[in-house]
Amino acid sequence: MDFCPAVSDRRWLLLLDEHTAALDPSTAKKVLDLTKSIVAERHITCLMVTHNMNQALELGNRTIMMDAGHIVFDTQGAERASLTVEDLLEKFASTAGQKLNNDRILLSTEEGV
Repeated sequence: MDFCPAVSDRRWLLLLDEHTAALDPSTAKKVLDLTKSIVAERHITCLMVTHNMNQALELGNRTIMMDAGHIVFDTQGAERASLTVEDLLEKFASTAGQKLNNDRILLSTEEGV
């Protein structure tokens, strides 16, 4: 009976892995808007993997940064709400002991830059 939630009509978890990475900015915005709508309307949990720092801060209520399979930074609540992309990059560098390899992509406001 433990598998029932996985096969029922009531889905409670949405897993997204770089779901806007290969899209142009206009289409990516539409997909993100649709994602937000689905999550809000169905009251489901969404786990989104992204390299886009702006999306990581804009969406959801918790941000976890990983390096080589290990969590190096985990934030939520008031602390997360006040963070900028530059703050995330600084926290990653101080916790992981290294800077991210390609800040230009991560700081971009557009996909695919």
